[in-house]
Amino acid sequence: MALGLATESSGGDFLPILKFDARAGRFFRRDREGMENKEVDITKTFKAVVDLENIEVGYINFATGGAPDFVLVPLGDPMPQKPSDGHKQGFRIVCKLGSECGGDLREFSSCAKVVIRGIDALHEAYLAGEKQNPGKLPVIVLKDTVPITTEGKQKSTNYQPVFEIVSWVPRPKDMQPQPRGKVASPSVAPPSTGSTQVAPPAPKAEMADAEDFG
Repeated sequence: MALGLATESSGGDFLPILKFDARAGRFFRRDREGMENKEVDITKTFKAVVDLENIEVGYINFATGGAPDFVLVPLGDPMPQKPSDGHKQGFRIVCKLGSECGGDLREFSSCAKVVIRGIDALHEAYLAGEKQNPGKLPVIVLKDTVPITTEGKQKSTNYQPVFEIVSWVPRPKDMQPQPRGKVASPSVAPPSTGSTQVAPPAPKAEMADAEDFG
């Protein structure tokens, strides 16, 4: 199923952030150094196991002046009510980076439409391969970025990530699902995005990945 993106704010434990900059088509790992955040470009080495089994969708407000406000539910549950005009449809996923780009657990979330389209296609690929890989999670890489230009008062170009599933591995021991706050109040069933893009799974190098993410 696609993400279905067209009330209580969740809390829970915070994880370090993984960020995709749609304006530049780059992946960044946000590290905390003292009292400051440092963004490290990991685009060329990006590889991660992603917990698509527990992806959350709903509404996010990144413009709060502090920590983002998440109003999310597990994918498949009715969408929550939109709490404010500042909240936009988005998703949140827990990832574990490969050893070359950090090796730790990260939280990946976005409201950018081009990023949602990329995750939509990735989720379709995940569903196509999960029955052949029971109990496992996909390992993904950034295969490409596609420029998407929009017309309006100001012409702008953003980059849609194209993900590829390169292998499947057992769930890492440190990547067990944990509650991340209260479940948002349901509203209505999610509308379809109409996404038809599919990034087909390409299982390979499974043994190496299992060692890397184990």
